[in-house]
Amino acid sequence: MIHNYLITALRAFKMQKQHFLLNLFGLSMGLAAAILVALFVKNELSYDSQHPDADRVYRIAQDYSKMGLAVIPIFNYARGLQTLEYNQVEDMFAITMVDQDPNSTVMTDVKLNGQGYKLDGLFGATANIANFISIETLHGNMERALNTPTGLALSYSEAMRIFGKTDVIGQTLEHAKGQFTVYAVFADLPDNTHFAFKSLAYIKQDPNNIHMHNNYVYIKLANNTNITDLAENMTDKFYNGPARGQISIQLHSLLNLHLDAKSPFEMKTGGTQQAVNICIGLSVLLILIAVFNFINMSIAQSTKRAKEVGVRKALGASKPQLVTQFLSESVMVSLFAMLVASFLVELLLPSFNTLVDRALVIDYASIYSAILVSGAVIVGILAGLYPALFISSFSAKRVLSGDLQRGSTAIFVRKSLLTLQASLSVALIIAAVTLQQQLNYLQSLPLGYDKTHRLVISQLPQNIILTKQSSALLDKINTIDGVVQTTVIDTELTSAINASVIPTWPNGESSEGVIPFVGTGFGVVEGLGLELLAGRDFSATFASDWASRKDNTTYVGAIITASVARQAGYTDYEQIIGKTITDKGRGMRMRVVGVVDDVKVGNMKEAYSSIFFLAGMTYAPTANVIVTIDLSNVSYIKEQVLQLLAKEHKIYEPKIALLSDNYQTLLRSDQRITEMVFIFSSLAVILTMLGTFGLASFAALRRQKEVAVRKVLGASRISLVNLLAKEFLILVGVSIAIAYPVTYWVIAEWLANFNDRVEQLWWVYVSAALLVAGITWLTVASLAFKAASARPSLILRYE
Repeated sequence: MIHNYLITALRAFKMQKQHFLLNLFGLSMGLAAAILVALFVKNELSYDSQHPDADRVYRIAQDYSKMGLAVIPIFNYARGLQTLEYNQVEDMFAITMVDQDPNSTVMTDVKLNGQGYKLDGLFGATANIANFISIETLHGNMERALNTPTGLALSYSEAMRIFGKTDVIGQTLEHAKGQFTVYAVFADLPDNTHFAFKSLAYIKQDPNNIHMHNNYVYIKLANNTNITDLAENMTDKFYNGPARGQISIQLHSLLNLHLDAKSPFEMKTGGTQQAVNICIGLSVLLILIAVFNFINMSIAQSTKRAKEVGVRKALGASKPQLVTQFLSESVMVSLFAMLVASFLVELLLPSFNTLVDRALVIDYASIYSAILVSGAVIVGILAGLYPALFISSFSAKRVLSGDLQRGSTAIFVRKSLLTLQASLSVALIIAAVTLQQQLNYLQSLPLGYDKTHRLVISQLPQNIILTKQSSALLDKINTIDGVVQTTVIDTELTSAINASVIPTWPNGESSEGVIPFVGTGFGVVEGLGLELLAGRDFSATFASDWASRKDNTTYVGAIITASVARQAGYTDYEQIIGKTITDKGRGMRMRVVGVVDDVKVGNMKEAYSSIFFLAGMTYAPTANVIVTIDLSNVSYIKEQVLQLLAKEHKIYEPKIALLSDNYQTLLRSDQRITEMVFIFSSLAVILTMLGTFGLASFAALRRQKEVAVRKVLGASRISLVNLLAKEFLILVGVSIAIAYPVTYWVIAEWLANFNDRVEQLWWVYVSAALLVAGITWLTVASLAFKAASARPSLILRYE
């Protein structure tokens, strides 16, 4: 019986080549997209699931949103130890940010046999790391490395980079404060984890210091712990002073960090739930469109199978047997499509990996192959079930007597599916265009600073560059050919601001929230290309600009943005020049020397415009040099800076990048989403037009006699083309009416994530509708014109 079904199916494919090839092409495209997306989604959802008791591990974060700032995943080590007092907390683990520890920043630059290196991804960690992270020790003892004051653990790649081998236990590396001894080498961390360390060192922690916040603190909780109640209890315990009601504790599940954590302090850039949802949604849409095509074309060509069904029924075939036959055909098409899709996936996977910035692979020897086959069978059954039931229900008496008229249900199904396909195509085109407009708008936004011709040297020890007296390092950088000038700030302009003040305005009124501040050197207005609206720049000529501490009060010059001046009650910016703004909590008196236009510091979704620039005032152990350069000399300047830092300050492999490149990195996540929407939208339109082509070809065949009669009676070719296209254009019109409101709402929700966003433009909607309608008309017209060009005598000669 099965053999008979297979033979019959192959014969049907041979006799209906066009129908077979259209279905094969459509299904293979939809399945290929689904496979790629499934790989991506599986990878995104697998992050950190390999770690011990991952479902019970949470990271502590501090929520400053009530103070106008963000949620920061950095916590205090001493406070972390105190969480062990709760019965729900079984264990605590901490990873120390070395670049935020003023005593440890110089430890990243090491020497081996006179050759300098920078330890990449160096963090401190507590010795119980194996309780929280699945880590494979290749050589040595990890616990000893993290318990010994000079201990160091290197990843496989770091050991190979520095030593050229991995069996390096006992080897030493010199740094400015002593030396490291390598006690362990561990395997490189997999890509699907939010942890990003490549080197681990012993860092001495002060269990009594409750002010230093430079640790990622993880706690392992007992089963059935009420996370919300525990976070509230911790908030009450740790913030019972002036911070009460302003700062709160949040507990973030380890399994959700990759998709949900968006702080600039993350170890590495994570993914987004939005990207995962969009990928899933678009791949499902593509499969649905391919399935709709299959159903439509199977119903449309049902008249060709009607006599076959009549004969089989007359010979005794039952309806279940006929349903099984037609389902076997659709499953075979789906299986063939899966083979083609797998070939396409192998062909497209490298490009897709570049698009999503992942290293996805397919293991056909795993259960993955069984899932592919099962998926193909399910798609085949879903696509073929209705056509099989529909075709097998033909009456033998009717079809053998020549009555091949299809029922109204089949027509309704065909029109409904085609309408839905066109709606999806219109919606996706609108989404792709609007997303691209939003990205272009963000790139054209005035940032308040000039990102061109600026080179950023990041994370240098602030004590050698953020100085009141002329810095020897900056003086030497200024002598490099192609360098115009240098300035210093303690903040990454494209990241986040580390410190803030709670200002009391000159009129005695207090601010309702905190305002971030950036510690700077002299000449910050000129160095960053800020627009000065009133007052002057910081200058060494005015000694009082630089921060100084006297009688428990810090006196410092301040340049404020226009929005800060307006908050203080000044619309005429000249009037605030010379006025003093205070922060009573920090004991600061900030004398305003200048007002600049608003500056956007941070990413485009959470950028700060209200900012204080304070000369010589910082709490950060590192700072950044902003070098204004001649871009034609950028390579030479980088080379000279590298040599200068290595020779004069034993700083190796510093992070040097163009500010414009750092800014582009901010937009990369949204660029990926836009590219994916564009690609999937194009595929959706192609599949929709493919389905339209298949249906139009059968419609033209079905109505060829009508066309011939009309042509004999004097109808022109263009009128006949429009006659056949009219049915499809009406369906496109209905699809547009469905797509517009839903698309508008979805895009509005996405745009709401941005502080600055474009408006949805009417011409985008009209253009998308015209594009789909135009492609539909051209698709139908190409077939209708062929039918209208046929000689009527050839069609009507037997009538």
